[in-house]
Amino acid sequence: MKPFSKWTIEEVEDEFEIVLDRQSDMLKKWMTIYSNPSEKDEKALNVLCEKLKDYVWDWNDEELKINFIAPLISLTDFDQKKYKSFFSRELILNYNNEKLWGFVDFMVAYGKRSPKRPFFLINQYKKEHDSSDDPLGQLMVAMVTAQKLNNDNNPIYGAYIMGRYWHFTLLYGQFYFVHTGLNAANEDIRHIFSVLKNTKEIIESLV
Repeated sequence: MKPFSKWTIEEVEDEFEIVLDRQSDMLKKWMTIYSNPSEKDEKALNVLCEKLKDYVWDWNDEELKINFIAPLISLTDFDQKKYKSFFSRELILNYNNEKLWGFVDFMVAYGKRSPKRPFFLINQYKKEHDSSDDPLGQLMVAMVTAQKLNNDNNPIYGAYIMGRYWHFTLLYGQFYFVHTGLNAANEDIRHIFSVLKNTKEIIESLV
């Protein structure tokens, strides 16, 4: 099978028989429980927000990752004893006598030295004005792979990022759900931070 980077959402839906659902209490709960940032985190969020406003149109993918995404993620501190964060790691699944594989830009997974059981994936962060490929398809095929590798009936959480816009997604069973998007260059950055904190709490409950 082709790597994650070549999939479209239509192909993922057809191959794995997943269906987009517009309503999900699970997604709503994940997105709406609000965590107030500490004073230290509030200052860091303000700095990141202002930097994003100034440079988001000009940053390439790598600059977006290094200058904004990685510092924002680090505020959540996903690196714990039983699970940690991983960048640019490969997931491989034997599926119907073929290899389903690809590199995931970022994931939080059970494991110390390598990802063993993925919980949360960010696959595809694109610069502000990049319309190439299909970021939802590339994220969703990675999430389907994680779901099948885990084989535990728990939801898989994820996101794809287009410049300032974060789109959180959830895969549960044969249904997937996509949030309409949050703008990290305004007050939504606190909402994004809250969702990341919620994600950590969910992971803690699973491990």
